[in-house]
Amino acid sequence: MRLLHVTHQYPPAIGGSEKYIADLSEELVARGHQVDVFTSCSLDYHTWKDELRPRERMNGVNVYRFRSMRRTGFVWRVLHWSLGQYWRTRSRWYEPLILFGGGPLCPGMFAAMLSRLPQYDLVHLNCLVYGHVAYGYLAARWRHVPVIVTPHTHASQEVTYGIGHQLDVLHGSDHIIAVTEAERDFLLGLGLDPWRVTTAGNGLRPESYPMRDAMTCRQRLGLPEDAFVMLFLGRQVEYKGLGMALEAFIVLRKCYPHTYFLVVGPETDYSRQLFTRHDDRPGVINLGTVSDDVRMDALNACDCLVLPSAGEAFGIVFLEAWIVGKPVIGPRTAAISTVIRDGQDGWLVPLDDPLTIVTALKRWIDTPALARQMGESGRQRVLQRYTRARVADVIEGVYLRTLRARQRVQAAQRHSLCT
Repeated sequence: MRLLHVTHQYPPAIGGSEKYIADLSEELVARGHQVDVFTSCSLDYHTWKDELRPRERMNGVNVYRFRSMRRTGFVWRVLHWSLGQYWRTRSRWYEPLILFGGGPLCPGMFAAMLSRLPQYDLVHLNCLVYGHVAYGYLAARWRHVPVIVTPHTHASQEVTYGIGHQLDVLHGSDHIIAVTEAERDFLLGLGLDPWRVTTAGNGLRPESYPMRDAMTCRQRLGLPEDAFVMLFLGRQVEYKGLGMALEAFIVLRKCYPHTYFLVVGPETDYSRQLFTRHDDRPGVINLGTVSDDVRMDALNACDCLVLPSAGEAFGIVFLEAWIVGKPVIGPRTAAISTVIRDGQDGWLVPLDDPLTIVTALKRWIDTPALARQMGESGRQRVLQRYTRARVADVIEGVYLRTLRARQRVQAAQRHSLCT
């Protein structure tokens, strides 16, 4: 197949949805398909600053990047104002301003889609919350190319699915890919046809996550060999529960002084302000943005992953912890409750309840064998259910069914013309 994947950002940009589309693209290329990616030149969706080269080939995938309008303070104010007006009135007059404020606004990408879409069998749009999906969908419909969408909806965040153009895309696309059963159920609740919504999940290449000697990794990271290490892995924003994880660490360290809190991921204004208040707190190590190699050291060095995020559509970092045998703590939300099996491969905790996290961590500290058992349970689940190959099997099947359905419609139309 000749496939076009359209996404807001693509690696080396960091993010779960960026990794999702990159892994899928590379797996499909390995199966002999042609995959081109249209994306922005940005590494940071907060600014959409153009930082990456316009074209490159990455692991067999042709990546075309387009310049986007910068998201300045004025643009953010427009976004916040227009969203406020939209939620108050539900008037579609505000949607152009929401698209303007949300971005990425890439006129070159839209023009390229209009001119080049007939070259492709199908277009797959990734991450509904951003504007590229709106104009990508419009271009595909104008050029009569089938459309698949992976929305990455967050049921608790209506901005990821509830604006008029987003609902138009969901209801008008040929097929929707959900990453969890909870997301699929939610999409069906919006009135989507069950036959047009498939759950594929997220996946890893297990061979890309080698299990390393934990003590060696700790030496490289400056961690004591006998420490109990909590790992927070992800962008350091408030909604991912960084503050709650830090609160849990502070309480836990009073009882278990050998506890360490290792933070890995891009820093933000929020995290810098948060850690300024804890500059001299012992046991906190914030590495910020790191290389893939250091990221692997952190995963192997830790005892567990703690990510009590309020806004995860799936949480691929849970898979990354499991594949190296580490148990996890995640939020008791509809989406994550279908990923983490509470008490088997991790613990589910209420949002904004650090003491529940402390209780869960105490059980692992007091019973290390339980932590190892839960981590191994998670590893086996990844190998059985969440490999990149298995996810690609499902999505490849969706592509083929969509194309066959389109061919049947076209054949019926030709037949009606002849008769």
